[in-house]
Amino acid sequence: MRDKGDMTPSGERAAYWRVPGLAPEALDARFERYAYPMHAHDTYSFGVTDDGAQSFVCRGGRHVSAAGLAMAFNPDDPHDGQSAVRDGYRCRMLHLGEDQVRGILADAAPGTAGLPLFDTPVVDNPALARGAAAEAGFADQAHLTRWFTRTYGITPAAYRTA
Repeated sequence: MRDKGDMTPSGERAAYWRVPGLAPEALDARFERYAYPMHAHDTYSFGVTDDGAQSFVCRGGRHVSAAGLAMAFNPDDPHDGQSAVRDGYRCRMLHLGEDQVRGILADAAPGTAGLPLFDTPVVDNPALARGAAAEAGFADQAHLTRWFTRTYGITPAAYRTA
């Protein structure tokens, strides 16, 4: 199921996806002037800033996620969000419940105890990201597509248009 946000200015766009029966929720957004008020999610939230830069307050500090950086929010982390640059930013987010994260960890690292808590919401470590992708078998888009289809029973494209 696809929901569209209420972005009215021409540079603003948000698309939100949920598939009935599947827990992941996803957001693909482009904002120039829109600012999120302080809010929290009851899920883990993972994202990437694709273009521009965004600024947000989380855990008492101001953070900036520029193009190519990843974000990791713990459940119930209050945060806001707005553009840090005049031309805005584009980001993609994936919200995963604790059971999903637990299942992923059990598959990736058997014997892992407990759920992770991220100490900073902005992850600036390209080597770590490449290593994690390689360890997870995501050496290229085809690997990701096969994993996604095996896990969720549909292709990423079908998930996006559902």
